[in-house]
Amino acid sequence: MPTIQHGESHDYFHYTSGRWLWGEDEQLRERYRAFNVNELQKVAMSIAGSEKCVSMSKIGEGNFNKVFRLQMDNGLVLMARVPHPNAGPPSYTTTSEVATIDFAKSILGIPVPKILAYCATANNPVGSEYMIMEEAQGTQLSKVWDTMDLKDQMKIVTELVTVDEKLLSVSLNRADNFPGCETAQISGNIPDSLKADVANRFVIGPTVERVFWEKQRAEMAVDRGPSLDGTSAREYVEAIAHREIAWLSQSDRQAHIDLLGRYLSVVAQLLPKESELPAPVLWHRDLHPGNLFIHEGKISSIIDWQSCWVGPLILRARAPRILDYNGDIMLKLPPEYEEMSEDERRSVECKAQQSIQVYSYEHKTAGRNPLLNRVLRYPHGKMLSNVVEFASASWDGDILPRRDCLIRIERYETLFALLIVMPGN
Repeated sequence: MPTIQHGESHDYFHYTSGRWLWGEDEQLRERYRAFNVNELQKVAMSIAGSEKCVSMSKIGEGNFNKVFRLQMDNGLVLMARVPHPNAGPPSYTTTSEVATIDFAKSILGIPVPKILAYCATANNPVGSEYMIMEEAQGTQLSKVWDTMDLKDQMKIVTELVTVDEKLLSVSLNRADNFPGCETAQISGNIPDSLKADVANRFVIGPTVERVFWEKQRAEMAVDRGPSLDGTSAREYVEAIAHREIAWLSQSDRQAHIDLLGRYLSVVAQLLPKESELPAPVLWHRDLHPGNLFIHEGKISSIIDWQSCWVGPLILRARAPRILDYNGDIMLKLPPEYEEMSEDERRSVECKAQQSIQVYSYEHKTAGRNPLLNRVLRYPHGKMLSNVVEFASASWDGDILPRRDCLIRIERYETLFALLIVMPGN
C-alpha cells in the first residue's frame, strides 16, 4: 500500500531549495516535475518486497534532480531520483547515468550505490523518468569533515587519490557502430575478462553534456559524438564552436560568431601533442563533501554521477572539489601565532589545514598518479580550460561576458605567437 503524506505532494513536485532574484518563474518551471507518487512507491515496494511504504521524504534537491528517501514497512530504505526537465536530453541522461554507475562499480571498483530499477522514459505509470537505488552506505562527509582532526582528513585524501587511480586505470575508446552509439573498448593494465565485459555491456553514445542540448540546440543537427577516432580532443573542442556558431546563426550575433571563428583558429594548438593527456576517460568532477560518504576512515560511497561523461583527460581531470583552495600554501603555523587574536588563530589554522590537505594530495598524486600530475601541471592548462569554457558560453545579449572572452582569446593569441617564435619551437 502506497502512502502519501498529506500536503507533501506539492513539495515533491516543486523546487523548494532556493529562490532567484531574476527570471524566477522560468527557473522554477525548469525544475518542476510532476509524477505519480503512488506509482513510484509501488515500484519501490515491489523491489523491497514490502506491503507498505511508511514514509517518503524529499532529502535532496539540486539544480537537476530531486532525491527521495522511501522507508518500507519491512525496514528497508530505498532512494528514488527524479530528474528535472533541465537535467539534459530525455532518455539519454538517465541511461547514461545508469551505465556510468554500473561501469564505475563493476569495472573500476569504485563504491557507488547499486541501481535497482530505472525507467528512461516518462511513458510509464510513474509519469517521469526515475531511478531507484540503494541508500548510500556510511556517513555523508559534509556532516563531519569540518570537525575531523587532520590525521583522519589525511586518510580521506589518500582515499581520493585511490579514486583518481581507478578512474585513470582505463581509457575508453570505441569499436563497431550501433545506431547513434559505438561499442566501448577500454585499454589499460586490466584483465582481458574485464575488457570483454565492457565490450559486451557498454556503448559510447552521444554526449549528455547539457550545453549540447540547451534551448534550440536540442533540435539542431550538431555533432554530439561519439567521435570517429575515440573521442578525439580536437574533434570535441571544435564541435563546441561549430555548435554555438550554428545556434547563433539563427539570430544577429555576428560578433559572437567572429569570436568563435578566432577560437577555432587557435584552440587546437593548445592541446597536448602526446597521446596520453588527451586520452578519453571517465571523470567525476564534483567530488565535494555532499557527494562523498565514509565509514571507518574509508570512502564507502560516491553519488551524483549524472554529469560524468567520457572526454579528454586534459579537459576533464581536476583535483577533487573538496580540496579547492586558492590561498597561499602554509604548512606550519607562523611564528607570531601565539600573539594572534582568537579569530586570527582560527583563520590561520584553517589555512594551514587546507594547505596540508592540498600538499598531501599533490604529493601522493605525483607518486601514484603521475599522468594526472602532468595534467594538473600542464603549461597553460588553465588557459585551455578557460578558452573551451568560453566557447560553450551562451551570452544572450550580455556584452560583459563577451568582452571578457574576447580578452582571453587575445591573450592566448599573443602567447601563442610568442611560443611560435621562441628558440627551440
